[in-house]
This record gives sequence, C-alpha cells and structure tokens, in this order.
Amino acid sequence: MSRKSNIKMTKIVLSISFIILFGRLVYSAIGAYTHHQNQKQSETPTETRRDQTPEKTCTGTLKSCRYFKE
Repeated sequence: MSRKSNIKMTKIVLSISFIILFGRLVYSAIGAYTHHQNQKQSETPTETRRDQTPEKTCTGTLKSCRYFKE
C-alpha cells in the first residue's frame, strides 16, 4: 500500500469511529433525559405521620430488614 492509501484509510476509520462515538453520545443523552423526566413524574410528595411507625420485618441480618409502607 502506498502512503496516500494508508492516510486515506486512516481518515476513513477515524471518521467512522467518530460518527459511532457521537451517535452513542446522542443516544445516551436522550435516554438520560427521558429517565430524568420519568423520575420527576414519579416523585410525589409523601406525607408521613409521626405517630405511625412502619412495620419492620427481619429475618436475621440487618441487610434483610425491610420496612413496609402502605
């Protein structure tokens, strides 16, 4: 291969790589934006009463303790 051919192939490979990288950036930005919008919609102000405590169930270890909210 001649030097001009090598330079041309290198430019083509780098251009394709840049296009793929840019496409992944756009795809992840769109996904992050929609995820953020879904998180904002699912957030609702919750009123907790201090006189009621949630039920606690434990099966032996601290990691397995869960609080049930109704």
